[in-house]
Amino acid sequence: MSKLKEKKDIKMTIFIIVVGVSLMVAGIYGVVSSRIESRDYKNSTDIQKIPAVIIDFSTSNSKDDSGDAKYTTYKFKVSYVIDGKTYKGKCEERVWWNSYEKKYTYDKLRKGDTIDVEVYKTSKGDYKLSPEGSPVDFLLYCAAIPVGLFFVVIMICDIAKDNRKKKNENEMISKE
Repeated sequence: MSKLKEKKDIKMTIFIIVVGVSLMVAGIYGVVSSRIESRDYKNSTDIQKIPAVIIDFSTSNSKDDSGDAKYTTYKFKVSYVIDGKTYKGKCEERVWWNSYEKKYTYDKLRKGDTIDVEVYKTSKGDYKLSPEGSPVDFLLYCAAIPVGLFFVVIMICDIAKDNRKKKNENEMISKE
């Protein structure tokens, strides 16, 4: 095997190991952070709906078979004030298309508009937007851990196989 090909193989192996480890770390972080956030929300002594101002947003449309928009998903950055302190957060809102009246269930949202958000008091006394994590998100976090582990194990096995192959080649050369 040429030195150039060997270098490329080493780089690819290192890259895949880094991807695998990153997947495991992201999965573990996601599981732990979502569990902590969920526990904080359940144990909160203060949960309330308050108005929040839209700072920024992005949209995506979901279309039906005929190509008409069924709903628009807005991902917001919002700002809200509680007890004189300003907080910022991210949330998501869906605006549904009313096919009978041929309009959205309410006007499209813009920067500066106010929407109602649910917030809760954390154990540290700050306020956060209520967690929006879905069971699918949690499942994806859980799935990232074994997938990352699989990549790492496969690459370690590949390295071990290459080392055994080189060792056997060196032994055969030294016997000659």
